[in-house]
Amino acid sequence: MLGVAEEYTALIDGMDPEPERHQIFVDVEPYTGTPLNGGKRVQFNMFLRRIDAIRLTDRLQPTLFPVIWIDEGIALNEDMVKLIDDSLMKVLSLLDVVQWVLIGAGLLLAVLMPVAFFVKRCRGDGSRTVSPAVTATTSAASLSTAAGVTGERNK
Repeated sequence: MLGVAEEYTALIDGMDPEPERHQIFVDVEPYTGTPLNGGKRVQFNMFLRRIDAIRLTDRLQPTLFPVIWIDEGIALNEDMVKLIDDSLMKVLSLLDVVQWVLIGAGLLLAVLMPVAFFVKRCRGDGSRTVSPAVTATTSAASLSTAAGVTGERNK
């Protein structure tokens, strides 16, 4: 009788519950959430006590009496475990490798791009200005305004 007060378990000889053997459990595959193994264990008890009108219960101490024990469980068979391993776990392993390759490429670019920028700037290639391109959506007013602003800055 797991989880019952000591006063009740002490009244019954032979009751020694072990949490590993008597608790409800579910083993779940961590990446997919697939249940691999599980068990539900339940014990139904009856509370026994003395009843004054019944002489047969005169010597009965108040206690819990185990009536029935139910132990249900399920586990995936080898075919299902192999299917999960073949179709999913290998893909997840491949994605793990791809993830680290992309992280490495991103770090490499994060280091190389500032170096390339400063090398190009030190050579003098970065001093050129870029003029706005005339497109079909650019209005003549915005070009004259931009020319006026750059002309005032040059004065």
